[in-house]
Amino acid sequence: MKHSFSITPVAPQGRRVLTLTSLLLGGLLLAACGGSDAAPPPASRPLAQACASYVPSKLPVNARFERTELRKAQTVNESHYGTGEAITLPRACIVRGTIVSGPGSTIHWAVELPEGKDWNGKTMTLGGGGFDGFIPTDDPWHVKYVQTDAALPFVRISSDSGHQTEDFSWGTDPVALQNHAQEANHLVLQVGTHIATQFYGKAPTRRYMVGHSNGGRSGLIAADRYPNDYDGVLAMSPAISQQAHQVNMGDFNRWIYGRNADGSVNAAVPAQANWISPAKSALYARAEIAACDTLDGLADGIIGNVEACTYVPTDLKCADDVAGIQDDSCLTSGQIEAIRLNYADKSVPLPLANGMTGYERYGRGGAATGDWQVYAFGFEYDGDFLRKGFSYIAPTSVIQALTGSETADSMNHDPLSMSAKWQELSRTMEPSTDLGRFAQRGKLLVWYGLADTCVSVYRTASYLDQVRQSSGSAKFDRFARFVTSPGVGHDLTGPGAAKADLITALVAWVEKGIAPDHLVATGTSEAGTFERPLCPYPSFPKYKGSGDTNKASSFTCSVS
Repeated sequence: MKHSFSITPVAPQGRRVLTLTSLLLGGLLLAACGGSDAAPPPASRPLAQACASYVPSKLPVNARFERTELRKAQTVNESHYGTGEAITLPRACIVRGTIVSGPGSTIHWAVELPEGKDWNGKTMTLGGGGFDGFIPTDDPWHVKYVQTDAALPFVRISSDSGHQTEDFSWGTDPVALQNHAQEANHLVLQVGTHIATQFYGKAPTRRYMVGHSNGGRSGLIAADRYPNDYDGVLAMSPAISQQAHQVNMGDFNRWIYGRNADGSVNAAVPAQANWISPAKSALYARAEIAACDTLDGLADGIIGNVEACTYVPTDLKCADDVAGIQDDSCLTSGQIEAIRLNYADKSVPLPLANGMTGYERYGRGGAATGDWQVYAFGFEYDGDFLRKGFSYIAPTSVIQALTGSETADSMNHDPLSMSAKWQELSRTMEPSTDLGRFAQRGKLLVWYGLADTCVSVYRTASYLDQVRQSSGSAKFDRFARFVTSPGVGHDLTGPGAAKADLITALVAWVEKGIAPDHLVATGTSEAGTFERPLCPYPSFPKYKGSGDTNKASSFTCSVS
C-alpha cells in the first residue's frame, strides 16, 4: 500500500550539505564566467542525443550518478487500485543516482528532464506515499495527480526517501528515519537543482513541491524545517499525525476482528459478526447517500453537507444477528457499532507532537469511494496480512519495528507501555505549527477529499487552526488556503468532483499573486461531466436552487 501515509531539525552527523543559495549562486557565477567560449549546455541538442551522453559533474551532497535513460511519452493503465485509468508518463531524460547517508539508509533519486525548448524553467519535487520506498515519478498513480494544464513541463525530482521497502522495518535506524521524515527531499532538491542548472545552462527560477498523503506531510514539514526550499507547496490529503493514527486504532481493530484487549480471539463474538465486507459497505453507502444526499440542496449522489449528515443505519439492522452475518441485505448490531466507531473520535490519552491527543473521526461518504475496504475494513476477515485494512497494516508495521516483535500488532499493543518511543517518533515526523518563515516567501495550498477514510480531514483542520493561531489570521490568509471536495476519498475515487489543476493555481498564486479563491473541480457521473466549486474548509458546495446542476456557478460555498 503506497497511499496511506502518512520541531527541531536534526542534521545527519558528518554530512556536509550545500545550501540552495550557494548552489544557485555558484551556478550563476560559473555561467557568468564562461564567456563566449563556454560550451553550449547539453539541452541545446535534441533530448535523445543529450540524454545519451550526459554525465552530471560535481554533484552536491555526496550524490552519486548511476545512469541516464530516455523515456518516450507513453500511456499506461493504472493498476494499483484496479481502476484501469489511462495515465500519461511524459517524455523525459531521467537521471538516476544515489546518496549514501549511512549504513542503514541509501537514498535513490530520479530527476526527469524535458526537452530543452519545452522546459518551463522550474522544478517540481514529487512526494511519495505510505512509508515511501519507491520513486514517485516512476509510479503512474502518483504521476496522475501532478498532471497539469500548464503549457510547458517542469523538471521533476523525487526519491524513495532513503529505503527500498514499503514497510516500516527501517524505522529504527536514526538516519533512515530522518531521511524519511524530512531530509531526503531536501537533499535531492539540491541534486535536482544542480542537474537542471547544468543541463539547461541556467538555474531554475522557481521550485515547487507536490505531495499526496505522506507526500503531503512531507510538503508541510519542508515548509516548516526548510522554508527556503520551495516557493509553493501543494499538500493533498496530508497524512500528518501518523503516530496519533497508529496508537488510536487498537480499539477499532479489536472490535471489527472480534478480539479481546490482549489481542486474543473473543469467543463470544462469531467470526465476521462486526466486520464490514465489500457488499455490506455498498449496502451502507446507498443508505447513507439516500439519507444525506439532499442536505446540500441537490440530489446528485454526493454527500456535500457532511456535517449535517448524522445517519445511523438502525433501519438496516438484521432481524437475527447470527443469520445476518452472511446476509448482505442487512447489518448486524456489531457492524452498526463498527460504523459508529469509524465515525467517532478516538481518544487514547497519549499526547504527541503539537500537543495533540487522540485521533479525529473520518468524514462522511467514504463507503461510496472504496476507502472503507482499502483503509478501514480490508478485503478479507481472515487471510493475508495485506488484505486487511491499512488502519491495521500501518500501525502493526510500526509497532513491530518499535517493539522488535513480529507477533506484536495493533490488536495486542498497549501504546501507553512505550509512550516515550511514540512521542519521540511523533516529534521527528510532524511539522510544527509555526510556518512563519515559509509564510515570508512561499504559498501553501492544502486539498482534502471530505470522504477520506485513511487520514482524518479533521486532524488536518485542527493542525491548520493552530497554524492560523500561530501566524495570525491576516498573515495566514496571505500564504495559505485549505479547500475540500465532498464525496472524494483518499485515492481520489468516489462520486464527487476530484479533478482540479491545483498546480497551475498554485503557480498563478506564487508568480502572479492570483489567490486560489475560485477554484473549480470536475467529476464524472453516468450523465457525463459535472463541475463543483472547491470550497474553503469548512464550507461545502450548496446548490442555489436553480441553474445548471453541472456548472459550478450554480453552487455557493456555504457552512450550513
